[in-house]
Amino acid sequence: MSGNRSLRPRPRLSSDRANSSRPYHALRPPTPTRGSRGPGWRGAGPQAAPLLAALLLAASALATFWVANLSSSRDETGGEGAAVTEGVLVNGSIIFARDGALWSLSGASISQVSTSATDGEPAWSRDGTWLYFIRTRNEIGGRLNAAGGVTPYRLTVPTLMRVGARGGDAEVVLDGLLVDQNPKLNFSTFMFDPAIGVNGEVALATDYKGASQLGGDVIIRVLQPDGRMLTPVLPDEAPYGHQDPAWNADGSGLYYVQNGQEEGVSASRIIYFDVAADRIVRFGGKGFIEPAVSPDGRWVAATRIDKKGSDVVILSAATGEIVLEVTRTGRSWSPAWSPDGGSLIFLAARESAATLQQVTISAPPSGVPSIIASVQLLRDLVDAGVRPAWGPLSVEAGGGVTP
Repeated sequence: MSGNRSLRPRPRLSSDRANSSRPYHALRPPTPTRGSRGPGWRGAGPQAAPLLAALLLAASALATFWVANLSSSRDETGGEGAAVTEGVLVNGSIIFARDGALWSLSGASISQVSTSATDGEPAWSRDGTWLYFIRTRNEIGGRLNAAGGVTPYRLTVPTLMRVGARGGDAEVVLDGLLVDQNPKLNFSTFMFDPAIGVNGEVALATDYKGASQLGGDVIIRVLQPDGRMLTPVLPDEAPYGHQDPAWNADGSGLYYVQNGQEEGVSASRIIYFDVAADRIVRFGGKGFIEPAVSPDGRWVAATRIDKKGSDVVILSAATGEIVLEVTRTGRSWSPAWSPDGGSLIFLAARESAATLQQVTISAPPSGVPSIIASVQLLRDLVDAGVRPAWGPLSVEAGGGVTP
């Protein structure tokens, strides 16, 4: 499953690499404990806190709210245990997570994509032929102690994986385990939020620099198809780093979130990096994360965070101004566009997990977008800490795909 996310940034400690797959701020807004009326900012599915103090206190209580009572049926025909809402028909494939495994919602059926219990961060290649994701595993690391010996410790190792939409075994793209010259001395990286570019390059938030080297804060780096790791010079407020890379429609630019903090309050903001011009532009105000660019490049959906909680909004790509508040509940996050740009999916808090929601958007050639319909796609809940991804191809039972 995806690593834990919290609203408030925190510095990375020396022990973090051994114990966590995420260094700090990365919002999967909070969810309340079962039976609780108030929100709890933990890092996975937001229940907005009316008071900032409540948000931050709950954020520190990163416990075990991840497990939801979800159906695990693989019945593809709508029989007993099927979780698709009646009347739902999805073009392409929406990837979401349940109990740490990835699932696909295509047409009116669901199918299981992975069987691991530690998968998250799904991201489609532009043509939909590859599904990328992060899988974590446990390893035993070692570090030198004062006596000159090696002290073992537990590592949570992230690995960037991909699997073909037509099925087959998942393959390793980038392993997060780094080994020193002494095999007993090893450690792991942070690695999350992969975003796939038009030429197959992968932007992701990581401290892996390549050639078995770590480097400072967790920031946006770009893994090339030939295996080289490039590090653009991007503004970084140490030690908070970056998150949430998102390529623009034609791959000429990259949005990402620069994490920050002011007087105990998150000051994260979206930045646009014009790759061709090697130019940085601040996009919108503070308090926005998780940018998602519409296929036509006109709009950027994002998660707005404030004292009330988190909501999904749509910003103008030209001005950075809010043109549509998709939600106003303080309990929604993680937007993703449909391949045709006509719909937006996101997560909304429910008990200790989340529901998968869809809104249909009307966006005239001139003027601002509006919502014309909304639906909860699944009757069952999904993992609140895994942002869904919508690809152009339908994953059929047995691994086949259709346009």
